[in-house]
Parts: sequence; structure tokens; C-alpha cells
Amino acid sequence: MAMNLKLKDAWYWIANFAILGTCSLSMYLDDPLPLLAVAVPLIMLDRAYVVPVLLFIACIEGSFASEDSSSKAETYAIAFIMPFFLYDYIKHNKTKIPYALSLLYIVFGFFIIWGMIIWSTHPEIKKYITSLLFTRVGVFIYIKMFMKVVKLVFFFLYLKVLINNDKDLLYRALNLMKDMAPYLIGCVLLDMLLFGVETEKFDTLHFGEAHHGDFSANMNALGAFLYIGIFESKTSMFKRFVHVCGLGMLLFVIMNLASRNGLLSFIILGGLGGMLALWNMRWGAKVIIVTITIALAGICAYLFKDSPTVERFIYQTEEEDGGDRWLYWRGGLMALQKDPVFGLGGDETSALFAVGTYSPEVEDHVMHNTFLEFAVEYGIVGEIFFLIFVGTILYHSYKNYMFAAKYNEIILGVPSISYFISIFAGLFVSRVWESTLWYNMTIVFAIYIIFRKPVEDALKKRRRYILHGLGDPMLDPSLALHPAK
Repeated sequence: MAMNLKLKDAWYWIANFAILGTCSLSMYLDDPLPLLAVAVPLIMLDRAYVVPVLLFIACIEGSFASEDSSSKAETYAIAFIMPFFLYDYIKHNKTKIPYALSLLYIVFGFFIIWGMIIWSTHPEIKKYITSLLFTRVGVFIYIKMFMKVVKLVFFFLYLKVLINNDKDLLYRALNLMKDMAPYLIGCVLLDMLLFGVETEKFDTLHFGEAHHGDFSANMNALGAFLYIGIFESKTSMFKRFVHVCGLGMLLFVIMNLASRNGLLSFIILGGLGGMLALWNMRWGAKVIIVTITIALAGICAYLFKDSPTVERFIYQTEEEDGGDRWLYWRGGLMALQKDPVFGLGGDETSALFAVGTYSPEVEDHVMHNTFLEFAVEYGIVGEIFFLIFVGTILYHSYKNYMFAAKYNEIILGVPSISYFISIFAGLFVSRVWESTLWYNMTIVFAIYIIFRKPVEDALKKRRRYILHGLGDPMLDPSLALHPAK
């Protein structure tokens, strides 16, 4: 028995470090195929590996030397993993997605198709983008829009796969994330130090085509797992040490990206992650840990007082009146004022056109705000839906967070933190189709359907069952968070 456990642990860590090693190789080669070459066989053996592989790709693709390589990473991942999802969907489809959540996917798909139609009625956008890029873009844009439908189907099937397996699958997936997160951050930092380019203005470390707002948000979303590794009750001292080092490496990355968004997200991560980790501890332990944290925060503030992030924060505040984002937002608002109901069409070229037309004093770029960009592309009608869409996810994120705290299964609250950090970053960067948002949304919904919904349904039935002399539905063994144990 002991030998079997040792072999199982050895296989677990060999597989994990194979993924981490190929992550580093993919970053070095500017190619996602080495990672997928190892990941796909592991996913074939255990679907739990889908969760870390997809989230890791979202984290490392910012290091690729070209935007083309970055976009190919997710395309390849979907192409390789989709057949597994389709197979699982056919073989295991007992658990249904609640109607209200299914409706969100359906309506989102409708807006994608409607956005294609609206975009075709604005030839001025096509003309503007053609003159900007010196190439025809019509067919390419429609292919891009069609791929959004494919991605939406992929996310729906992803949710179906998670909820139609046993509860242990999602636990294994989240624990894989927890165990590998500090090492992946170390791989990213090493790649950043070895191959990063130091900018002249703030001595910022950049590499690849990473936009620091997106990249820092993705790294902070991953960092939520570090708090679980540090404070989870059954964690060994060695693992705690590794996760503390991971948190330090994450801070170093954030402070060298010159990303104000990244710094704010890191502070939010500390608040939400720390609160979840300390929730069920004794007050004495809470006071000690908070005191130590405040002292460490003071030390870090001193050590990083001259870091690129702090320097840029001060410069943008004092010299640039907060920066030029308001000019992008002004361009979006003026475009929305001209086409308020249905917007300009469902592609980021609509946002480029809006900025270039109504805010020509800044570089042609997207909106620097996810909500405004959706409004520009799909109009007020689309914006109302998008607010309902995000509000639903945030509602379930909050409920999952409180559920995890109440039952002391804090790892179930991590996707809620990750999603909140990702959507918060969306206030300052455009990330309607950012993978991290969608992957964490899927896990939030899966936790609701697998863990929280059965308990909530049993609580609703409880009084009626007891009044009729029936058994307490809360005693149903299937409600156990770890039924396999």
C-alpha cells in the first residue's frame, strides 16, 4: 500500500513538472505545441488536467514574441481539447446546466451573430481598418466572429464536462492548480528575467507581446491559489514555504511591469485571498497573521519604492493627470452616442474605428474598458445583457465564496477571487474575450452546480420534508463535499 502511494505521488509530480517544463519550453520557443504535446495525453488520461492547462496557456501566452503566436496558443488548445469534450458530452450528459445559465450562453451567441450583421452595415469601419493595416480585412473579420461562436460552444462543453464527472474531478483540478501555481510563476519570472526587454522610460521588464494590464491580471488571478497553499490546514511546511516564495515572485513580477492595474489587482488579491484563508481561524491566529502581514507589507513597500510600477503610478498621477484612458473612453462614448441602440458591430475593429475617429490624438487602440467596448460593439441593448451576464457570474462568485468559507473548503472560493480580479481589470483594459475570464466563469458555474445547488435545494425542501415526517434531505450522503472519502 505504501509503495502504491509513493508511486502515485511520483507520477503526480512527474506529470506536473512535465507540464511546467514544457510551459518554459513553449515560452522560450514562442510556440504552444511543446506544452500541448505533453498536456493532451495527460488530459486523455485525466480530465482534471484540462483546468490547469487552459489557465496556464492564458498566463504564458503573453510571453510569446508575436500576437500571432499568442492567438494560436488558444486556437490549438481548443482544437486539441474539443474532441475530448464532444466525446464526454455524448457519453456523459446526465447533469443538466440550469436553464437560466444555458440561456446566458444562447443569448450571448445571438449577440455574436447579430454583431456580424451590424458590422456589415458599417462599410466605413472596413474602409478605415483597410487604410490603417494596408490590407483587406472583410473575410478575416467574419472568420474571427465565427470563431467566437466556436469558443462559446467550447466554454459550454467545458462546463458540461466538469459537471458530469464526479465531484472529485473538480477538486483534483483545483489542487493541481494550487500545487503548480508557485512553480509556474517561477517559470514566468525566469523567462522574464532572461529574455525580457528593459524599457528606457521606467526600466520596466517586458517580454513578448504582453500587454501589462492583461498579463498582470492573469498572473494575479493565478496568484489566488497561493493563499490556499499557504494557509490550508493540511499543507506541509515545505509547501507553505514554496507558496510564500511564489507570492514573493508574483509581487516582483507585478512591481516590474509598471502596471497600475496589476498593483491594484494584487492588493485586491491580498484582501480577498487573505480574508478567505483566515475566515475559520481563531482570533488569536488572525491577529498574529494580520500583524505579520502588515509588517511584511511595510517592508515590501520600502523595497519596491523605486520600482517601475511605483514610478509609473506617480508619473501618470502627477504629470499626466491619470493618463490618457479618458480619451479612449471619450471616443467610445461619442461612438455610442452616434449608434446607441445596436452599436457598430461585434468586433474590436469597431472600437479601433471609434477611437481613431473621435479621439485622433491618441494611438488607435481598443477601449481600455471591457464594458464600454461591449457597448460600442453591441449598443445599449447588448450592454444591458452584458451587465446581466457579468452580474450573474459575480452573484454566483460571491455565493461560492461564502459557501467555501462556511464549510471551510476554501479552495472552492478561489475561482470566485480569480474571476473578480479578472473582471476588475476589465475596467481598465478591454478583455471581453479574455480566456481567463471565461475559464474562471466556467469553474464558478461548475462549483455552483456540483456543490452549492444540491445543498441549497435540500435546504428549500427541508421544512416541507420534516413537516410530512420524511427524512432530513440535508442528511443525504450525496451532499457530502467529499463523497469518495
